[in-house]
Parts: sequence; structure tokens; C-alpha cells
Amino acid sequence: MMATSRAAGASPRGHGGRISVTLRILLKISVPTTLGFFANLVANTVSDGQRLASVPGRLGWWNLLLPIGVALLIFDLMNDMLTRRAAATAERNAHLESLQRLRENNRQIISSLLQMVGRSPRRGNVNIHLFYAGSLDGRTVLRKDRLVYYECEDLPQNFSLDVAYPDTDELVICDSYRSDEILYEELPVTHPERYNARIRNKVDPQITWVLALPMHREDAAPAGVLCAFGNKRVLTDATTRRTFQSLAVGVTDVIVRLKALELEEETRVTERA
Repeated sequence: MMATSRAAGASPRGHGGRISVTLRILLKISVPTTLGFFANLVANTVSDGQRLASVPGRLGWWNLLLPIGVALLIFDLMNDMLTRRAAATAERNAHLESLQRLRENNRQIISSLLQMVGRSPRRGNVNIHLFYAGSLDGRTVLRKDRLVYYECEDLPQNFSLDVAYPDTDELVICDSYRSDEILYEELPVTHPERYNARIRNKVDPQITWVLALPMHREDAAPAGVLCAFGNKRVLTDATTRRTFQSLAVGVTDVIVRLKALELEEETRVTERA
């Protein structure tokens, strides 16, 4: 019964589509036919020896063919324009839907990857945040991804850090971005004292270590930084840290590729705006 119902519902839509196509075909035919017939009447009248100025009077009601033909021509042109615009809008909406699906899929993939990396050390889990490079008021910044991260420890004061400035902020992630190198630092108890006033209350004093990995792009500045951090020092052993770093580097390669796909789709949407 459900299949029958869908089949019955499909018929009116198909019938409406055929009528629309038929009208468009008739319109395309009627414009040259109407104007051509009028032009033929004028040519025949002039060929009978009548002066051109007297032609409208001799044609009588046939003169209506000219405004009718012009009106049909204008309607045909407007219909073509609206059809192209509707097609462009439909294509743009399709790209917007595709971009939204791509973003959601990427978030799910990256979230799973961060969870895998965060749980990989044998001695305990680590917190992971992602910072993407961008621009703000003409300055390069690192923006924290608020949607995708992995946290296993309660470090509430660290939550408010949204943006870091690599040129002024004394943070490990900023040093890593500037040098384009993996950096690991075990922080002293006094580490909050080295931060400037803008970020001093945005870095949790309970953090005792930070590992920052730049997210590499070919022949370009890093796309951002993966920041692993925590209170419990689980990466003090050099072998454990190297293993963690190798896994994290592989993950950052995947993240950069996924973000590149998003950028390509965003560009397509912008071009069709």
C-alpha cells in the first residue's frame, strides 16, 4: 500500500512538469511566428505599392500582432532569466547542503581521532584542543575550535581562551606556530606570571605540561596547532612522548586534508553567491 501511495503521488508532479515544458515550447514557437507573420504582412503591403506610412492604417487589427509579439518576446526573455536564476539558486543550495554535511562529517571524524590520540598514552589520558590559524584586524591569530576537542581533566580557567596572538602571547602553541616545530614544555608552578594581562586569567594554573604540534601544509605556514596539555604528567618518558607525537602528527595530516576539502566547498558556494 505504501508503494502504491508513492506512485500515485508521483503522477501529478510529473504531469505538472510536462505542462510546464509544453508551455515553454509553445512560447519559443509563438514569438518568432507572431513577429514573423507581422513582418510578412508589412512586407506584402509595401510590395503592393503602398507607402510605408499608410501601412498601419491598411493593416487594421493586424497591428495588434506587433505588441503581442513584443510582449511574448519580453515574457520569453524574463522566463529564461528566471529559469537560469532558479537553476543557479538550486545549485548553490545543493552546495550549501553538501558543505554542511561535509562539515558535520569532518567534525565526527576529527572528534574520533582526537579521542583516539587523547586516550593513547598508557599512563593516562591527555586533553587536546585544536587552534586554527586565521586573521583578526590584520594580525595572525590562532582560534580555538569550540566544537571539536577532547578533555579528560577539569581545568575550568582554561576554557575562556578563544584566541591567541603568536606575535605577543607567551604560549607554547604560539612558539610552536612561529617556529613550525613540535614543542614540549613542563611548566613551572609560576607559569601564570609570564602571561600578559589579556590571557593571564585564561590559562589554568593547574596545567603542568603542554605539547604543541603545528598542523603542516605544503609550502605554507602551518594551518594551526594541535595542543595536548594536562595536570597529570603522562608524557614525561621520552619513548612515550615520541610514540604520542607520531600518532598526533598523523592525525594532524588528516585534519589538514579534511579542512582543505571544506575550504574547496566553501569556495564553490562563494562563487555561486
